[in-house]
Amino acid sequence: MLEEKIKEAEQVLRLASEMSKTYYDAPLIICYSGGKDSDVLLDIAKRCLSPEMFEVMNSHTTVDAPETVYHIREVFRRCEENGIHTEIKYPTFKGERTSMWRLIEDKSIPPTRKVRYCCDILKETSAPNRFIAVGVREDESNGRKGRDAFASRGKRKDEIQWKSLPHTYAMFKLDQMGKEDAYECKFIRGCKEKKDSICNPIYKFIESDIWEYIRAYDVPTNPLYAKGYKRVGCIGCPLGGGKQMNREFRDYPIYKQNYIKAFDRMLAKRRAEGKSFLKCDLQTGEEVMRWWLGENPNQVRIEDILKGETE
Repeated sequence: MLEEKIKEAEQVLRLASEMSKTYYDAPLIICYSGGKDSDVLLDIAKRCLSPEMFEVMNSHTTVDAPETVYHIREVFRRCEENGIHTEIKYPTFKGERTSMWRLIEDKSIPPTRKVRYCCDILKETSAPNRFIAVGVREDESNGRKGRDAFASRGKRKDEIQWKSLPHTYAMFKLDQMGKEDAYECKFIRGCKEKKDSICNPIYKFIESDIWEYIRAYDVPTNPLYAKGYKRVGCIGCPLGGGKQMNREFRDYPIYKQNYIKAFDRMLAKRRAEGKSFLKCDLQTGEEVMRWWLGENPNQVRIEDILKGETE
């Protein structure tokens, strides 16, 4: 079963790399986060694509754990030694360099499960108008179900399904022979217009497939997994839940203090604009932190923060 999924992932990557070269005149971008899924994605790409057909990019979130940063640097060093171009992108907002701490103040609210401006700005705007490959998996969350092999960013209706890949490949080849009218599809038209295009090569992998691949091919992984972390991402990511966030802040107290300082600046900005924070009117960054972690007895929905405000 795993071997079949690997073959499908290779097929997706080969087709994506050809489309990227044909329509974007640029290599396919492998998005790399430093987590186990992106390690597997990158390893498959290195096995089925030549170095000139892809490059590797990391979006520096400013809140990755030190272990993650060092792991990314080591992986990128090995890639460069093998002729694979790598790049670390640093986040910007409104044309200026930014960070998680500055975004909290700029947005006047903490990031939450429902209000994830941090992902949009820190991670998902680093490769505009390019063809990218991401390590998204269906079994990670309900929000990721319903995706497929290829899609224009944010447009699921333009997806190419796994079951149609052989036909899509034939259609792509015929399109290159000048028979656009008969064989072109919306996704290929989007590529021709150089819109953001995404492929999900390991979408059908489940958690056990990832670890089986890592063991079978001896793929080095982030040392945080050896320390018992099940999830590797931004320190304090609300998607991890209160238990995970508390552990991260115990292990990385400086990050927690940086969040609290950012919340203090956020509150000062809101007060200057005549706005309170929640119905219970939290007054300090420490109080916001307790609310954020779900410890505040006056927990209020994020909608109550935004009510009557214009973002």
